Amino acid sequence: VAAAEALPERRSLLAAALPFTQALLAQVGRTLARAQAALAWPEGSPPSPPLPPPPCAPLSDADLRTYLGPGGRLLRPHDLRLHVYHGGVEPGLRKVVWRYLLNVFPAGLSGQERLAHLRRKAGEYAALKTLLAARAAPAELALVGAAVRKDVVRTDRGHPYFGGPEEGHPHLAALQALLTTFALGHPRLSYCQGMSDVAAPLLAVLDDEAQAFLCFC
Repeated sequence: VAAAEALPERRSLLAAALPFTQALLAQVGRTLARAQAALAWPEGSPPSPPLPPPPCAPLSDADLRTYLGPGGRLLRPHDLRLHVYHGGVEPGLRKVVWRYLLNVFPAGLSGQERLAHLRRKAGEYAALKTLLAARAAPAELALVGAAVRKDVVRTDRGHPYFGGPEEGHPHLAALQALLTTFALGHPRLSYCQGMSDVAAPLLAVLDDEAQAFLCFC
């Protein structure tokens, strides 16, 4: 009926009935799922939930190498993610592993290709930052910069990476720049309060403005 040529009043009736139809189908699906689960139970007892996998040790450099093949290509990304999910990552390895987890690299790159990819993306970021700042209207640039600055100065100053005087602080300036560039490049989203809480750990671990921007995106 919905596919047929309908009169205006019939189309309005179909539109009115659609939410009810969707709700009914969803309820039927839930009822069938409960019935199937009930039929699968042994007498008088519900099925036991699956046991979670045992926690594993944080991912180490030796563990990471088991997920890499010839030339340093990542062969088992899903298994790597599961390992990190269940065990975390050794702090000294986060700089390497976070770039895998946050999809900075296209699939199948060798170690040398990953380095070349990072160099190319760093150049693209520098050009993008300059272009967006030059293209933005002064009022927009001032508004976005002020919104970002409010959060940047609230970054945890007890952390060694962000400690010290605020004036001329290179890491606070890098955080300001990457968040401003993101906001100018995504005008519909712009800057939202709390984005700095995501970007600051990325910058502190990676210690590179361009790579932190890639991971943040």
